[in-house]
Amino acid sequence: MRVGVIGVGVMGRNHARVLSELENVDLVGVCDTDRKTADEVASLFGTIPFYYPEELLNQDLDAVHVVVPTFIHHDVASMAIDKGSHVLIEKPIADTVENAQSIFKMAEKGRGGKGVTLMVGHIERFNPAIQMLKQLILEDRLGKLISISTLRVAPYPKRIVDTGIIVDLACHDIDIMSYLSSSRVREVFCTASSTVHHLEDTASISLTFENGVPGHIETSWLSKIKARKLFATFEGGFVLVDFIDQSLIVYDDERAHEIPVVKAEPLREEILEFIDCVRNGKEPHIGGEASIHALGVALAAVTSSQVRLPLHIHGEGAMDFEPELVMNGTDH
Repeated sequence: MRVGVIGVGVMGRNHARVLSELENVDLVGVCDTDRKTADEVASLFGTIPFYYPEELLNQDLDAVHVVVPTFIHHDVASMAIDKGSHVLIEKPIADTVENAQSIFKMAEKGRGGKGVTLMVGHIERFNPAIQMLKQLILEDRLGKLISISTLRVAPYPKRIVDTGIIVDLACHDIDIMSYLSSSRVREVFCTASSTVHHLEDTASISLTFENGVPGHIETSWLSKIKARKLFATFEGGFVLVDFIDQSLIVYDDERAHEIPVVKAEPLREEILEFIDCVRNGKEPHIGGEASIHALGVALAAVTSSQVRLPLHIHGEGAMDFEPELVMNGTDH
């Protein structure tokens, strides 16, 4: 399979690394408008540097990884789809719901009406601890989900300039909560502040899912440590997931049970699924629909923090996502 990576900053470099290690995958080239970065990454992983996306996309690629800043996701993904390349695009899928929907529709149509595989890089879906928790839920070993919350904090990453923390980080947790609860968000309320970033760098987000489960997200770039944890209350016990350690502990009436988790690199697992989907015509389990929902909820949370009111989210699918303000119990 002939694959290229467009955008080889911190995350794109990791995409290139994993691809260079896989059998039956030819990392045709990497592209970055920063020539020094493109040259360095190409040299490191034994491939060819390109400085303009069009140059790499003209190399008869089967698939391309789009790892550029969010505000140009739509433009680069459009070029790739127009060339007939299957696309793995980093989260969030785009900077606006409209641009995300446009990418989704283009991928469905594809070049010549054949369609292309579109997968979005919500990497936490591939964390082995989350996969194990999802398995426990599907096997009904924990009972009904009562509530779910996350803590995601880290020191300020100066490289993130085009989005605030809600779109950059909280969309991970919005998607994971929706994935684990098998439900869409119906209401969001958020408070946020900006201290070191020009957009919000600390946020507290309350969610209500359509099945009634409440969710809560605490996230900040003002922390001196990195912590990524999930807490979930079930009828059958309390669950603690550590995303970083890839650990899963279930607390019941008797004791704490650490559930064995086979550790793996989530990015590698994500890329392996994408390759499998392209080769075998499978649907990725994180495609455009779920990613548009996560983005839309994140953007609704940003709006909620600005107007200081909850937003109710209407629509049943990715193409009719519609948030409305909730004022005194009435949508407006």
